Amino acid sequence: MDKRDIDEQLNDLRFDMDDEIDARNERRGWQPQPARHAYRPMETSHAIILAAIIIVGGLWGGKLVYDYIQEQRLKAELTELARFMDNAIKDLDNNNRQMQSDIQKRSASVEKAAQQHKVNEDRRRLDEIARAQQEKKSQSAQCQFWRQQHALNPDNRNTSKKEETCN
Repeated sequence: MDKRDIDEQLNDLRFDMDDEIDARNERRGWQPQPARHAYRPMETSHAIILAAIIIVGGLWGGKLVYDYIQEQRLKAELTELARFMDNAIKDLDNNNRQMQSDIQKRSASVEKAAQQHKVNEDRRRLDEIARAQQEKKSQSAQCQFWRQQHALNPDNRNTSKKEETCN
């Protein structure tokens, strides 16, 4: 046999395994079982409706998740803003207390200065009144009389009377 003859024989051979297996099974009396499904196949209309429900549910769920995320971001921002405002209010309160204490100190010093001015003014008025009374006493006739007596005769009696009436 020539090599060419073997190649031709092989090329002429046909292997149809499925046909052979089916023929053998028929000889044995075995027939293939019809294809069974675990569940009935879905009808096209039902599949379309289910796909629409899934799409709408997915979009709606995605929107809910998006809204939830936005709400959480907004909540975090508002919390941060509230914290910032609390700190700002505390700072303002501290500044306000400091300013009030400064104002109280200034008003106390102004009040003290006013009281000191009033005391000085009262003292000046009393000094003026005392000087006026002293001048009035020294201008009185009795004082002038006892001064003359003391100038003419400086004894203890004239000195004490002059002191009584003039001072």
